[in-house]
Parts: sequence; structure tokens; C-alpha cells
Amino acid sequence: MSSPDFAQRPPWTRPGFIAAAALLLAVILIGVLVAVFAIANNTRDNLSGGGAATSTPTPGSTPAESSTTAPGAPQAVPTAPPADVRWELFGQTAVPVSASAGPSRTGETASGYAHTPEGALIAAAQISKRAAHSAGRQSWEPTIQQQFEPNADRDRLLAALREAGDTPAEPGELSQLVGFSYQSYTPDTAVIGLVYRAPAAGTPRYHVLSLTLVWRDGDWRMVPPPGGAWTSINRMTSDLTGVIEWGAR
Repeated sequence: MSSPDFAQRPPWTRPGFIAAAALLLAVILIGVLVAVFAIANNTRDNLSGGGAATSTPTPGSTPAESSTTAPGAPQAVPTAPPADVRWELFGQTAVPVSASAGPSRTGETASGYAHTPEGALIAAAQISKRAAHSAGRQSWEPTIQQQFEPNADRDRLLAALREAGDTPAEPGELSQLVGFSYQSYTPDTAVIGLVYRAPAAGTPRYHVLSLTLVWRDGDWRMVPPPGGAWTSINRMTSDLTGVIEWGAR
């Protein structure tokens, strides 16, 4: 029989209650430790690549592994000429033609270029050559009217060429295209330097024509030179550092 003192003691001071409480506390502590261990182990697996968590793309990852390039953002450009280029004579000079990059339509003008860095390159070479005074009015007039961005500089260029009249180039006096460089490129705008070898004896001399093209209405179109003068975007050089040279023709 329990003593009166024991019966009157509060329940939480009795040995049975204390033992039960201690057991419950131990069970809770064990559960907490198991949960903490599981969280730590899962975090370690994710950091080492073993978990299912998505990792941040690292430099050099492929487009499929990283975010999609935003429209208008800069893109990588080729470091070699298009592999399928062939050369065709246009007047006294050779111009590049590519089955993959264009042009797909030729006549009074040459149009239909791929929406790629290679397409912009071929467009720059074709359009600028056909818009030159040496191409003759039957070529430069429709080319400038149809394939140049309409603005005051385009009007000045047309006026200057019309005033100059048609004077055929003498054999051997025209510069020949020998290389190029991408000065900048996005799917909307390309700035391409076309490198020409000047027809001079002795040490080779080159000039670079920095041409700007924009993608408009499904094709590459040329931005007229400032002031309507080709000399405004032309510079002489003897340094071909960074220039990609065309292969044999």
C-alpha cells in the first residue's frame, strides 16, 4: 500500500512519470537527429551532383544546358570562311556565292541571304560590290534603291553616283576582296570589315570597308555610308592581324 505522502505527491514527481517522460524525450531527440542527418546527406549529394537539384550552368555549357540566347544578343562568329563558297566574276572582280548562305536570287540585284553570320558576310560582299560605281548604273541603282535602308544618306549616295555618270573601270584597276573580319554581330545587326587588296605594284596595300547590315523583312539590308560617301567607312592598312583570309579561288 502506498504511503499517504506518496499518494499526495504531484504526478510529475513520481518515478513512473519521470521514467516515461525521459523515454519520450529520448525518442524525440533520436527523431531530430535522424532528420538532421538526412538533410545534411541530401545537401551533400546535391553539391556533388548526385541529387536531383538543378545546378547553375557553368561557362562553356551548351545552349541546351544553359539559358536560351536572348533575341538580339551577340553571337559567336565563324573563324573561317564558309566551306561551300564558290567565286563568280561580277564585272572585273570575283564575288563569293554560297549554297547555304546565299544569295538565292540573282538578276538586277542579288538577294536571299541566310539569317546567319555567314549570310551577313556574303550579303556584305555581294551588295557592296553591286552598289559600287564600277558596277554600272544598271546594277548600283536598283541595288541601292531596293537593298539599302532608306534615309538621307542613301539619297545622297544615289545623287552622287548619278552625277558621276558611268565610266567603265580599266582592266586591273579595281581592288580584289581578300579577307574579312566580324567587327560585331547580332541577329539584328552585323558590322563586317571587308578587306581588299589595292592594285599596286611592290608592297601589298590593303583597304578595309566597314559595312553595317541590318536584318529587315526577311533579308540582310545595307546601311548607307555616312554622308552617302564610301570614303567615310574606308581606311587603308598594311596590317592584316585578325583578318580571316579567303582561300584559293
